[in-house]
Amino acid sequence: METMKFCLSCGIPLQSPAAGRVKGDYCGNCADEAGNLKPREEVQGGIAYWLNSFSPDVDMNICMSRAKYYMKAMPAWADK
Repeated sequence: METMKFCLSCGIPLQSPAAGRVKGDYCGNCADEAGNLKPREEVQGGIAYWLNSFSPDVDMNICMSRAKYYMKAMPAWADK
């Protein structure tokens, strides 16, 4: 049985179709074509957009704040 792996930047299961092209430890949403982690602001915006898709009435500034807080728990961003 294979262990499920998750993106170290956003937490999406790397086996998920939504992960796109997996680059090492990152999903296609968080890594560029070379496999390098995209800039923090770009990843944060993507996470905020995803959060907002569940609660469209929530202001995007609040979603950005929540995304920033969420990213602190992710290994790719924990010490940055």
